[in-house]
Amino acid sequence: MSIYLAIDLGTTGCRSILFDQSLHIIGSSYQEYGLIMPQDGFVEQDADLWWALTLDTAKGAMQSAGINPADIAAISVSSQGISFVPVDRAFRPLYHAISWLDTRATKQTAQLSDEIGDENIFFHTGKPNDACYTLPKLMWFQENHPDIFAQTYKFLMPMDYLIAKFTGNCVTDHSMASGTLMYDIHNCCWSSDILDKYNIPIEKLPRLAYSGTCAGKVTADVASKLGLSQDCIVAVGAQDQKCAALGAGLHRGTMTLSLGTAGAITKLWDAPLIEQCTKVGWCGYTRPGAWVTEGVINTAGTCLRWVRDIFFPEEDYDTINKEAKDALEQGSSLLFYPYMNGPSGPDFYPDAQGVFYGMHLGTKRGHFALAVMEGIAFQVRVLLEAMDENGSQQHMVLFGGGAKSPLWCQIIADTTGRTIHVPETEEAAGAGAAILAANACGITLPSLPINKTYDPSSRRSAYEEKYQNYRKIEKKLWQEG
Repeated sequence: MSIYLAIDLGTTGCRSILFDQSLHIIGSSYQEYGLIMPQDGFVEQDADLWWALTLDTAKGAMQSAGINPADIAAISVSSQGISFVPVDRAFRPLYHAISWLDTRATKQTAQLSDEIGDENIFFHTGKPNDACYTLPKLMWFQENHPDIFAQTYKFLMPMDYLIAKFTGNCVTDHSMASGTLMYDIHNCCWSSDILDKYNIPIEKLPRLAYSGTCAGKVTADVASKLGLSQDCIVAVGAQDQKCAALGAGLHRGTMTLSLGTAGAITKLWDAPLIEQCTKVGWCGYTRPGAWVTEGVINTAGTCLRWVRDIFFPEEDYDTINKEAKDALEQGSSLLFYPYMNGPSGPDFYPDAQGVFYGMHLGTKRGHFALAVMEGIAFQVRVLLEAMDENGSQQHMVLFGGGAKSPLWCQIIADTTGRTIHVPETEEAAGAGAAILAANACGITLPSLPINKTYDPSSRRSAYEEKYQNYRKIEKKLWQEG
């Protein structure tokens, strides 16, 4: 039996998961690591920890599964995007990794706006001009650390760094490259125009390859440390949301919804029709001839956790779901706008902030929990309308922590009018990485099996009315104010 090792390298933790050929989890291990914040706007990480915890969790997953490591046929990586680390030829970090959360490059973002133009940047790269992306941070690096910039062999994103450590080869995929503002979304390559304009040598970037292709075999040193066969293949992986969409079964007619700390809706396209969909970002996907749009809710599960901490201290989510369901049966009219960290797509109201609207003396804590679930569901619909104007997407696969709440799943089905499918495990990103690992071995694995299905219920019409009211009040709060 072939076994596949998926490395899921997130923003604050690393999880290694072992999957069998039926995409069942047979072992896993997880460790957290911290963020380094030396000053306001600066968010960094120790890339050495990325590798150390990859090795530690891989060993932990093997031990929990009780397998012979030599039975692992292939490895792949699901990774946070945009972050990068400069390395020398031995893949030693020359500076802390700069996180996607880092906003130090505001001056460079303004420079890009002046010199290229925000609309041109979006049309060319599929991304808005924002300080979170890699290009303005590389420009900052050129200005502030020219010696390190000159010494750098490669600028590697987290997945690229792990592949380099596993194989000795510097490779990235199209979904990771899409988060750099240096990727030509139409021609699926590094943008020579942008690189030349800002004096970024293409030789300092990893080569591009499609996910699921072979990046190389593990080095003798890695094989020795983990007990792997030297024939173990390392597959090119993908950015974590794209891996998760693959694992959940993204295809034409079915979108995916990740409902974790943040929320992300992914839609598959056969061409980069940028002019048709301008309110959400575009990305390359895991195979040729495929692109995706991704609508993001900056705070999703975070909002429900906030309600838990404020209103339900030391109580579990079962209690929250029960009281939220009671509020639903009572006909709660409380509305929640989940802009808890400021403006969010697709409308980007500049003054937006988190709001509960419609409180009265009879409002109880369950009403707040219900309002949060409904507010996130309404934002899902707002993004769907921005991404799916022709209404062709009739199904969504929902995964992440929010998928554990039957009430929340049903609310999303009723609000959007879509059938909601929930896989048997929330580890969709790891499953996507396992699929890519198998692809590199010439084997096709299925997407995650569906465990539950939620069809729109008799509350559909009531939610239609509440949604329209939600949008009307939202415009009065921020568009007309």
